[in-house]
Amino acid sequence: MPSFTVPGLSSGQNTNDLVRKLVEVESKPIRRWEKENEHNKITIQAWNELKNQTVNLQVKTKALTSFTSPFASKRISANEEGYITGEAGKGAKAQSQEVEILQLATRHKIASNKIKKETEIPAGTFTIVSKDKRAQVEFEGGTLDKLGDKLKRVASQIVRANVTKVDSENSVLSMTALSYGKDASLKFLDPAGVLKAAGLVGDNIPEPPPTVTPISMVTDTAEAYLPEKFLGTKENPKPTTQAAGFSIKQNSAYTFPIEKFLVPALSSLELTMGGAENAKNPDYLGFGIIYDTKDGEKVKYQSVEIQGGKYILPIGNYAKEESVLKIILANTSDAEVFISGISLSVPGEIQGAPVLNDVVSALDAVFKIDGIEITRDTNENIKDAIEGASLTLLKETQNPITLEIIADTSRGIAMIREWVDSYNSLLKYSRDITATSKDNKIDKGNATNENPEIDISSQYWDNKTKSGILAGESVIMRLIMGLKSSIGASYPSSTEPRFKVLSDIGITTGSPGSSWKQIQEGYLTINEAELQTALSEYPESVRELFASDTNEDNRLDDGVGISVLNTLKPYTQFTSGIVSTKVKLSETQMQENNKKIRDYEGHLVNFERKLKQRFEYMEQGMGKNKNVGNYINQSIRQMKANNGD
Repeated sequence: MPSFTVPGLSSGQNTNDLVRKLVEVESKPIRRWEKENEHNKITIQAWNELKNQTVNLQVKTKALTSFTSPFASKRISANEEGYITGEAGKGAKAQSQEVEILQLATRHKIASNKIKKETEIPAGTFTIVSKDKRAQVEFEGGTLDKLGDKLKRVASQIVRANVTKVDSENSVLSMTALSYGKDASLKFLDPAGVLKAAGLVGDNIPEPPPTVTPISMVTDTAEAYLPEKFLGTKENPKPTTQAAGFSIKQNSAYTFPIEKFLVPALSSLELTMGGAENAKNPDYLGFGIIYDTKDGEKVKYQSVEIQGGKYILPIGNYAKEESVLKIILANTSDAEVFISGISLSVPGEIQGAPVLNDVVSALDAVFKIDGIEITRDTNENIKDAIEGASLTLLKETQNPITLEIIADTSRGIAMIREWVDSYNSLLKYSRDITATSKDNKIDKGNATNENPEIDISSQYWDNKTKSGILAGESVIMRLIMGLKSSIGASYPSSTEPRFKVLSDIGITTGSPGSSWKQIQEGYLTINEAELQTALSEYPESVRELFASDTNEDNRLDDGVGISVLNTLKPYTQFTSGIVSTKVKLSETQMQENNKKIRDYEGHLVNFERKLKQRFEYMEQGMGKNKNVGNYINQSIRQMKANNGD
């Protein structure tokens, strides 16, 4: 270990400064790698922004190419406001019609007589009927307020009940049907006189007995139902015929074809059990139907609880006026069940207890379209009066008003404008990041990763800033060329007039009088008047220009929008796309550079230590030589003095 010396004391040089400068020269590769990382960070930002721009254009293009594109949008307009509103769907035809609203549909509202608030209403059961709905209420007895609360809890799906205090001693109970129309008028079955005591109705008129029609069930034609669920069906592929019906083994289920019938309102299927007199019937039985609708066959299957010795399936609640094709029966119990028969039960026409006070009568809406009178049980969402349109009646008219269905181009124009803006934005950004400075040569000098001691030319980085950050990237150039090709191409059309290019609807790469340079840049411009005309008069032709189904396979496969989407697809993929790959490469290079920097920093520490050690040895050597010289000079002077010189 060399002895301690003061740097520069012997040599007269600032050795610390010399060491610092030599280390600084040695560290040039680190500065190059750091510079490369800074450049890579900016490059990653540029690629990510390119991806954002392409995704934005992709989203805007998809909106124009979907089957629900806005080009065929229409709206309803009336020459007088406040009487009728509505919405027009894609299938609505542009037209003008005279509409006269003669009567609005109403909801039936009744009220009781004045009842003293302390009056005790007897307990009992009553039924409220409105249209095809029923609510059975079991009242425990009590005041009018308690009855009102009970109705709010139990009958809220049919009526809206309210108790109003009309003076200090009396109250009135009112009920309003939730459904509009004459058929929804409220009817009451009040055998216990509960509602009569509440001052709502008069004497009860009993409900007439239902019409019961037996349904023939043939076991030979029965088929297994969900055999993968009801495993017993595999061992018993058919129900067992009995003298007075048939039996179904445990964990078995079947469908029984029947002679089809239409389902009346409020009707139900009633299943009665057979077998031994004291046999215990299961609490629940699988019961359902397969019925035909305009949308095809549907299945309604549910677990039905036994009631009064019967299993009742209320098919009128969901299959009204539909045709029943098959009946489904399933035995989910742990014992064989015996079925004596199934019947269709249709309730008789209910008169019920007469209402004492009608506040608002139940009325249907009555209106005329071009002189033809139409009746509906609602004022809202009337979809079958005008094809493709939904109407809402607001107020009765004094005179006919004019209702028009007209093309709504505002949404289509707005979406096309957004699409053009996103296209131009992507085109401009792509040009900016790939622009090359032609006035300066980009020189990397002699620096390489194999020779890190040689610094990269500062001229290289200076000229980098004068060019686009992704200058020379061929994949972006291909993107620009692909988009321009898609925009400028001609596409097939089957709808007259045949719009084959964007310029047919007023979208061009330059307005009249534009310079050749502007046209070459490829930015799109819109002639609002031409686009407005195209969308107003020929929306289907515009839609086909952007997206069309050329082979009728219900897939859009041609058009400007489809071509643009195909061009963008490689750039918008989040995992294996072009942009994602480029970002990953830059990130990998940054990781490698960071590793090189860490390794090289260790080298610099050793390099600096060795330099300091060598300079220290040099100082020690020079110090020894100086001491020897001084000793020799002193000895010579001493010798001269001794010799008398």
